[in-house]
Amino acid sequence: MSESQRDALWEKLPERLAALSVRVRLLPMIRDELVDWVAEGIEAGSGTWVVGAPGAIAEFPSRSEQTIRVDIDGGVLTARRSDASLRLFLTEKVRAFAFNDGGPIVLGLPRGRAGLASAAGLRSLGPDTAAIDEAQRNEQLFDMGIGRQYTRFCVRTGDEVLVSMLSDNDGRHWSQAMPLIQSKLVDVGPHRVVESAAARIEVFTKIPLPGELSPAGARTHFLPEFLKSGEEIAAGLSPPDYAAPVAIFYPNKT
Repeated sequence: MSESQRDALWEKLPERLAALSVRVRLLPMIRDELVDWVAEGIEAGSGTWVVGAPGAIAEFPSRSEQTIRVDIDGGVLTARRSDASLRLFLTEKVRAFAFNDGGPIVLGLPRGRAGLASAAGLRSLGPDTAAIDEAQRNEQLFDMGIGRQYTRFCVRTGDEVLVSMLSDNDGRHWSQAMPLIQSKLVDVGPHRVVESAAARIEVFTKIPLPGELSPAGARTHFLPEFLKSGEEIAAGLSPPDYAAPVAIFYPNKT
């Protein structure tokens, strides 16, 4: 097909997909195009990146009034704001899926490449050698054990008392461990680290008290009532069966 024929076909695709009731579509972006799209969106302040499963997520927002530094090294994109950092590994295997015009975009990997060694109980992972900034790489990382296949929710701390408390509860299900450690978690405010095989968000804000609103900006949610569902992603955003979700982009509402 000539270039003009291809352009004409792309223009007809939304109409064809709607006629076929196709809910999700693969966006025609390969690695370098994905890197440029993500970087441009962050620098323009066009939306929020989310990593995690329903009930245990981290949010990295970007808006035009925020100062965010973006660094690119091949297919690795790192973005830093004062209260959080984001890192995306945009390999040739990462694909972007859309569900409706102007709606969320889900990044996916082939299922065989997307699995994580996530625990079904609280577990020490040792020093966080994969921390985005070198200063945190000697701090201790603990998997909270949400038991998902493609994401995990962790806390990172150098506080010796909290490290001891978390270690003492190693292997306990989060529902058993949280009543024992929640007060100390709120007091210390450890970094929350939520990651998938292709994405990591680190959030540095304080943890709100029970009943207190989360602070504006970057934040995490750890919500027991939603974790009970066992979902990897909200049903309306599930990518095709061959792909596993690794991150979600939510455009700002206009």
